[in-house]
Amino acid sequence: MQHEESLLAILDQRAATEPEGVPFCYLADGEQDEQPLTYRAFESKAKALAASLQEEGLKGERVLLLFPQGIEYLVALFGCFYAGAIAVPAYPPRNNRNLKRLLDIMDNCGSRYIMSDRDGTAHIQRLRQDFSDYRLLTFEDEVEAGKEWQAWRVPLDGIAYLQYTSGSTGAPKGVIITHRNLVENVKGLRETYQPYQVDTMVTWIPMYHDMGLLSMMTALTIGGGTCYFMSPVHFVQQPARWLQAISKYGAQYSVGPNFAFDLCCEKIAGQDMAGLDLSCLKSITNGSEPVRLSTLLAFHEKFSPYGFDFAAFCPGYGLAEATLGVSTLSAEEQVQIVPKAGTAGARTVDGNPPEVQSPEQYWVGCGHIVRDADVQIVDPNALEALPEGKEGEIWVHHAGFVAQGYWDNEAATAHTFGNELAGQSGKRYMRTGDLGFVQEGQLYVTGRIKDMIIIRGANYYPQDIERVVENAHGALEQNACAAFAHEAGAQEQLIVVQEVKRTEWRAADPEETIQAIRQQLSEVFEIAPHQIVLIRPMSLPKTSSGKVQRQATREAWLQGELRVLHEWVAEAPAAAPASGKDTAEEITVASITAVIRQKIAEKAKLPLEEVSPQAAVQDFPLESIEAIFLSDELSEWLGLKLTPDTMWALGSIEELANFLYERYQEGQG
Repeated sequence: MQHEESLLAILDQRAATEPEGVPFCYLADGEQDEQPLTYRAFESKAKALAASLQEEGLKGERVLLLFPQGIEYLVALFGCFYAGAIAVPAYPPRNNRNLKRLLDIMDNCGSRYIMSDRDGTAHIQRLRQDFSDYRLLTFEDEVEAGKEWQAWRVPLDGIAYLQYTSGSTGAPKGVIITHRNLVENVKGLRETYQPYQVDTMVTWIPMYHDMGLLSMMTALTIGGGTCYFMSPVHFVQQPARWLQAISKYGAQYSVGPNFAFDLCCEKIAGQDMAGLDLSCLKSITNGSEPVRLSTLLAFHEKFSPYGFDFAAFCPGYGLAEATLGVSTLSAEEQVQIVPKAGTAGARTVDGNPPEVQSPEQYWVGCGHIVRDADVQIVDPNALEALPEGKEGEIWVHHAGFVAQGYWDNEAATAHTFGNELAGQSGKRYMRTGDLGFVQEGQLYVTGRIKDMIIIRGANYYPQDIERVVENAHGALEQNACAAFAHEAGAQEQLIVVQEVKRTEWRAADPEETIQAIRQQLSEVFEIAPHQIVLIRPMSLPKTSSGKVQRQATREAWLQGELRVLHEWVAEAPAAAPASGKDTAEEITVASITAVIRQKIAEKAKLPLEEVSPQAAVQDFPLESIEAIFLSDELSEWLGLKLTPDTMWALGSIEELANFLYERYQEGQG
């Protein structure tokens, strides 16, 4: 069989020449529970699955993949590749929270097929949604069906999968990724670590995310090495697991968004670093969100005593529309920084952390442009290329790794992928919507033209947040909300400004209205705002045609010029009470209930009396990351192994407390 130079060809070759080699090993508990996947087993299971998909006649059909992180996700993805089906990577909805986005995705791509493992299929069937119009494919049943795969030539220009951009709940856009896109991008990413002959990787990035998916695809091409990966939940619960795995397996390469490095600095305590050795790490990519010099310095300061070398930092820039990578710092290159006061005076960091008084006043270089790519910095109004050092919109051309466009969305495809420079024709560029400049061969990313909000590495479209806020309470005016990000320290914070209706602004209960907004943002997006500002009717900055002016609103907010009725600001989280138990007698249903209520009150920033034992955990405005912390803290206190799903599975705090008490008693028996 021939797949030209596709990833399928690489897998076929490895399975023939290195059948017992282990390209992937899943750490099912984030630490000890290793689930290896050999080349032979990988190819065999993927083709067994592909045979069933062929039998179903799914070539060219879109198949939604709803798997938790794990080996099955990889096999399902390549099973679709071998069958010619178009994979649509996603994540299983937790109860009905993320269901609307999935339904929007399926509607956009026309998918009528959903694949998951047995547990996932059972979970989907329990959701309050009629799936009778969809065919549910159970992974284990399809693999074990005993069908014979029919060899065929998978074309490089055939569609491999649709990468739906993260964060949006309305009008989702599926980036069309071909097998050629994959191969070209993987070749470019390998330049990051080639000088060190990297053969071992560790990652936790979810596989439905472009960074996570391409990291795994890159690992497949290494040959002779292994990629150890864990669930993002296990990382967020205990960030030390990421670094401990790097140390344990001697990984030379890893990857993470900026917030992951911040989380390591914040959450990893002294006892978690015992025996840690990060001297093996030669290249660690920081990407997916703005790279901050303050983060790099803090991470190095904390972990250099454990062998971490500042020279291992390899900042990069990419986006789903380019399959992933646009620029990257190769392992033999050094980080460059430029003062924000002016783009002149780039400084090359000689492998040691730079000594600067105000790290937030510097841009961090995101590396050189990947091979054969044409990146232009463009005046977004005149559509003219700008000279070196001038800030403008980042435009990208590359025949290999820039995607074809968006699935079934001609207007958005033309806007993003069909751009030409003024006075030039015949060469089309993909416009990123991001601002930046090029200085001495390095790409610096400085901001965004579009109003995308990035929180903890995830993208959120402001119009989606605004629509949810406007409908959160009857006192709120429609088309009168502005959501934007504000950079504070090393984080972006969500600010929401919302008009109150003319008929309601005197009578509306501001506390009730604020709580309704927070609750809806938690339920729909699993994020928490930093500040909510309710303003007088007809006072939100708008254009003459009635469009909300987000940047003007942001400026008015910064200058204190909004006509404020009421505002709410999140308090700094209180120090968590020491966990642990002295005697078995202290653990009762009542004590567990009390601890859960107290922790929810702290994390949701609510008075304790508002956290009713009869309410469910999902009734409170918790970010998803806070739910992970809650499950981890309860696990440590009770000596149990809990997952965040446990927090959402039961109908009330009381039911959860009873369940945890029974588990605790079993462990004492």
